[in-house]
Amino acid sequence: MYNSNDTIAAVSSPSNEHRVIVRVSGPQTLKILNQVFTQSLNGSPGITSGKIMNLDCMIYFFRSPRSYTGDDLAEIHLWANQAIVEKLMEKLLSLGARAASAGEFTARAYLNNKIDLAQAEAVNEVITASNTFQLAAAENLLAGRLGRLSRTIRESILDILSKIEANLDFSTEDIVPASKSDIIAKLNETINRLNELIAGSIRSRSTLELPAVGIAGTPNAGKSTLLNKLLGRQRSIVSHQQKTTRDVLTGELELPGCRCILFDCAGLLIKTENILDELAQQAAIEAIRNAMAIIFCVDISKADWAEDTAIRQLINQSNITMVATKIDLVSEKEAAERLVKLKTLFDCDFLAVSAKSGTGIDTLKSEISRRIVSAAPAEGKNTVALTVRHRQAINNAIHDIIQAEKEIKAGSEELAAMMLRTACNQLSNIEQHNIEEQVLDRIFSRFCIGK
Repeated sequence: MYNSNDTIAAVSSPSNEHRVIVRVSGPQTLKILNQVFTQSLNGSPGITSGKIMNLDCMIYFFRSPRSYTGDDLAEIHLWANQAIVEKLMEKLLSLGARAASAGEFTARAYLNNKIDLAQAEAVNEVITASNTFQLAAAENLLAGRLGRLSRTIRESILDILSKIEANLDFSTEDIVPASKSDIIAKLNETINRLNELIAGSIRSRSTLELPAVGIAGTPNAGKSTLLNKLLGRQRSIVSHQQKTTRDVLTGELELPGCRCILFDCAGLLIKTENILDELAQQAAIEAIRNAMAIIFCVDISKADWAEDTAIRQLINQSNITMVATKIDLVSEKEAAERLVKLKTLFDCDFLAVSAKSGTGIDTLKSEISRRIVSAAPAEGKNTVALTVRHRQAINNAIHDIIQAEKEIKAGSEELAAMMLRTACNQLSNIEQHNIEEQVLDRIFSRFCIGK
């Protein structure tokens, strides 16, 4: 388990950053820094400029208990290469600091009652957020929104519980007992609030759970070339021969404000010719069905778009960006005329792009990002990120309240009261400080070193 009585140190900035941040926290922080820093630190909080190992740096010092960890905390900011940073860490460790383990700075903040457990988990959600709405939801979690919501709901449960216990304990007194229908109505209201909390949340996502964006269209519509251009590397085979792409090919795409999994699949056909075509079509349609957004490609240089219009009717997705590919193959005047025809034929605007020249690629990336954000379950304003642990606690509480409702209907108010106490305990688990060490280890082991 974490030892909060010693002094820890770690690099807390990404390895690819030029500005390096080294964190030190614990009772010996000031003593250690005064042995490596040219300026004398007197223990007053603030920013001090000076040198460490002949390099210009700044030290941000925060005094206990008014720091992130609750202990004395310092951040050393300097511009240095990896070799110098390693020497600095060796020096700090030789002077009495210990190398921090994953999540140990945030663990100290939690153990020192600076943040609750949900807020501690939010730190990792902020770090791993892959897009703007995930980040907003993680920031809501960090701000304590989940804790406030769970406490409000828990107070509602306790209010219901007090009415049930009043019925039990003061049944012979001259008081008006709470009606069974009133209690059941309030239990249903609480269940709905918990369900809304889950429904309006954003899951903690891994790379495989990033929003999926599919490139669709007929064979040779320029899908594979566009995939390679957007990803900035050769991910898909490009050929003038039709049906080159048989499987679903994916790559991670960095966009303005978010990341996504971009995939290219087999060109869609009105009629398949053999079993390979059939299997490729099934894989393509399944991938498109599960995508958050679709880029539908139409070759602007084609003489006839009848096949394209027929294929478009097969896709039920509404979140579609229509793209006119191979714009470099026609003149500017002809392109304008053809875009008007495409708009009339498909009843929507087209974005003209060329994977060869790069025309329209940046605009397409911005449009994909906009599509992803608009298709998100919430834009983050009132959304909170829930971890697996949070969801389990909420779902357990819902189960207990449903059981309590059944007991009320059956006339077993004592059993209902017991189930409601259990539901309260489940919600308390979201932010509690009395939690098993093994659970804490699992939570903080997912963090980065230095966080």
